[in-house]
Amino acid sequence: MQCHRVRTALEKDPNSKWGFVIYRCTYGDDAAWEKFMCHLQMRTRLNLETYGESDLFSRIDWSVQQDPSLDEAGSDEVRERFARWVKEGGEKDYWLGTPRHRACIRVDKFLLETVLDGPKPEDFDSIGTGFVELVSLDEREGETYVGLSYLVPRIYILLNGPGWENFAVKDGVAIP
Repeated sequence: MQCHRVRTALEKDPNSKWGFVIYRCTYGDDAAWEKFMCHLQMRTRLNLETYGESDLFSRIDWSVQQDPSLDEAGSDEVRERFARWVKEGGEKDYWLGTPRHRACIRVDKFLLETVLDGPKPEDFDSIGTGFVELVSLDEREGETYVGLSYLVPRIYILLNGPGWENFAVKDGVAIP
């Protein structure tokens, strides 16, 4: 797997970042949230190393959106907030249309627990025991669960190329 589109975009602007915007929809256990974020960071780093793309890790920016009013918020509320983030965001125009602006991640208590109760970040979770919800900006595409081990770079690259319909599932967890 190659991250050539990502790399090309990042080379155009040395200050730009990549990665999904994450909506934190669970509060009350900051330690669990920190463990989740550490798990995500480590799994992403290991995935990039596997594909010889480790230098791209330093450019990952999860842009976690934290607001206690989002506690246990559903996909529709997250999609509305994400649409505002995209519209009002201060990032360069050439990022519009990239995965960072096409879909975001929603993590509520249930989703956080699937990740923390699943395999350790050092172990690739091939069956998607630990997963998050990918919410499309396009309401018609909806949302789908995605195995955390597949999030970056696999899902990001599929969203950037072939598109949503190539990995999204109605029931179950996408593990392309």
